[in-house]
Amino acid sequence: MNKKRGSYRTRRAGFSPWVLLAGLVIVLAIAGASALFGATSLLPPPPPSTPASGALQTGAPVTSLPRANVAQGEWYTVYFTLPSYPEKKESRSGGVDRAIAADLERAQKTIDAAVFDFRLPSLVDGFARAAARGVRVRLVTDYAANRAAKDFTDAVDKMEKAGVQVLRDQRSSLMHNKFVVIDQRLLWTGSMNFTANDVYRNNNNMLRLALPALIENYNARFERLFQSRSADAPGKEVPQPRVTLANGVTLENYFSPTGGAAKAILDKLKSAQKSIRITAFTFTDTAMADVLKAQAKAKVNVQGVFETRNNGASGAEFPGLKRAKLEVLEDGNCYILHSKTMVIDDRYVVTGSYNFTANADKSNDENLLIIDDPELAQEYTTEFNRIYAQAKNPTVCGASNTLSDPGSGDEQ
Repeated sequence: MNKKRGSYRTRRAGFSPWVLLAGLVIVLAIAGASALFGATSLLPPPPPSTPASGALQTGAPVTSLPRANVAQGEWYTVYFTLPSYPEKKESRSGGVDRAIAADLERAQKTIDAAVFDFRLPSLVDGFARAAARGVRVRLVTDYAANRAAKDFTDAVDKMEKAGVQVLRDQRSSLMHNKFVVIDQRLLWTGSMNFTANDVYRNNNNMLRLALPALIENYNARFERLFQSRSADAPGKEVPQPRVTLANGVTLENYFSPTGGAAKAILDKLKSAQKSIRITAFTFTDTAMADVLKAQAKAKVNVQGVFETRNNGASGAEFPGLKRAKLEVLEDGNCYILHSKTMVIDDRYVVTGSYNFTANADKSNDENLLIIDDPELAQEYTTEFNRIYAQAKNPTVCGASNTLSDPGSGDEQ
């Protein structure tokens, strides 16, 4: 016993100073090497940098898709669907849904979505998987408008069973938004419903953005929708109605109903000096039509492509614009032109869920962006020119032109 205790005391007393000395030498050597060679391996990594535009780093977007045109700028990624005809169920892959699904798979904490029509399996499964792995997933969708379609109700049921919290909007006015906020850091917004038709048959556009000030607006609007406009829900006011980036780009953000979107669009149309280019699913706003006619008389170059199925409907402005000899065409897609966009003076982009109708301004839940960025405007102009060229040389459609398919974008 004594021998063992003595042996331990000897080792502790005789060995410890040398250990301390050796440790000190090692620390000094590493410190010297760091100073000499700039080594930083012992230091924590620096926080991720924020680009000059103010966008956050959120993981690389999917930018190569066989069934979409994609363009990337300093602060945005923009996606345009590439409809094919005849479109077949078995070929539904490689569209914008793949890019959204990739972001859903990266979600860590929250997914909040307000989507008028939601039934595309790839995105239904993405929401369900996220909820199953513990992400808080919430969805507001227009149940009243879409409940007659079994694939829609089945999709909602599947997501709820997986743990998605679903608010089924059952008002007579449309919950017409199409936006998703992921981890309160990444926003998808545009004209595309989460349906096979809108991704693979119809002309649509979507923006992927990581702008904190803008996302604050969409977070607040989502909470208002999800809480059914209760007394405790956020108010109608937009927290950041005008967002200015460090590179000079500005984004004006509007939400309907009665959020000022119609007036903002009219003001931009009235201020046009050179050109106005429009794609429209439905266009019944008489005030906007009158401005277009006046601007055409003032030698502003006004061009438009309008969804054929709606041009003869009650209140449609297309016939009047045609009689006024504006350069407007019916679309050449065998399915549906569903985008709602304007490009003004090769500088301003108007985009979102907002159809150019009184309902969009006064009763529906909508969101709209008016963006001042010539670079982004060029991307939307390129897409307009593609749609315009197809309208001048329409696709020959046959019996498989099934415009009445569920989820085809039949909304006002």
